[in-house]
Amino acid sequence: MKHTRNSKIFKLLALTLSLIFIVGTFTACGDKKEEEPTTTEPTTAPPTTEAVVIRNPLTGEAGYNEDAIKNRPVFVSVENHPDARPQWGLTSSDIVWEMVAEGGITRMLLMYADASRLPDKIGPTRSARHYFVELVEGFDAIFVHFGGSPQAYSYINNHGVDHIDGMSDSGFSRDGSRGVSSEHTAYTTKEGVVNNIEKKEFRTTLEDEYVKPFKFNSKTVKLKGGECTEITVPHSASYTYTYTYNADEKVYYSTLNGNKFMDDNGTQQHFENIIVLYANITSLGDSKGRMTIDFSSGDGVYASNGTYQNITWEKGDAGDMLKLYTENGDTLKLNQGRSYIAIIDNDKTAEIN
Repeated sequence: MKHTRNSKIFKLLALTLSLIFIVGTFTACGDKKEEEPTTTEPTTAPPTTEAVVIRNPLTGEAGYNEDAIKNRPVFVSVENHPDARPQWGLTSSDIVWEMVAEGGITRMLLMYADASRLPDKIGPTRSARHYFVELVEGFDAIFVHFGGSPQAYSYINNHGVDHIDGMSDSGFSRDGSRGVSSEHTAYTTKEGVVNNIEKKEFRTTLEDEYVKPFKFNSKTVKLKGGECTEITVPHSASYTYTYTYNADEKVYYSTLNGNKFMDDNGTQQHFENIIVLYANITSLGDSKGRMTIDFSSGDGVYASNGTYQNITWEKGDAGDMLKLYTENGDTLKLNQGRSYIAIIDNDKTAEIN
């Protein structure tokens, strides 16, 4: 068969179109991608970070100075002889520790979380006892006193306890306006204590194990032992406190031997927490009638928020911190606020009403 020019052109055109179609088809197939199913990721809110609340390590209360959280606490020895009353700065401390000194007379150790919390006038400052110093050492604290027993000075020297002594250091004055003997007139000030700490170049930062001496409840709770609207604390035949609960203010107000226990500004002593620790207290047998306290361990009672519970405590070696526990052996959690901690002899009992 003969092929004409037109038929050849037609066949060539048809072949070209076929090739273009085939190439286009393969190209399209090669470019096509398998569609993956789409999923919607669940939207979650970014995690919220709660604001860190800086709390006073001795009261658990918020609003404490963050820069002072690791500062060493300060104890001030304040006397409780009738001629020393009303005491200066009595209601200013974070904690009041109280125990007998001699002849049934008690002495208070006013404890501050930081030297900057001391008032402008505190006292009458009085002498140290060796068991005061042992308690202070157990909190890695600085001790302020005016004089001391031979046993106290021996303990201070042997254990290297940082202390400020009115017998040899500046920063103390006397207020003779009450017309009592000079032994009841000495006082110190925040400025005096701070200046002595700087002058003596005391370490101001706590060792790590002493930073959180107490645990606190996040909110005020009732205690498991029952109601306690009044607790009586007998230190000796001539020193008996009664703490009466004020439900509106959630604090216990203090009376001593039936009289309101007031500071020099006319404010009655009061606390959110009343803690009584039983210990073996014995006489040293010296001519002054001085005492000694066994700080190994013991029982106690804790009153707060109109309720109470029985507790235990333990200190151990001289440099160990005194710690509080529940009857089950768990670390005791305190309600937030100021605390009064009385150490009384095993042969006495705090009365709960």
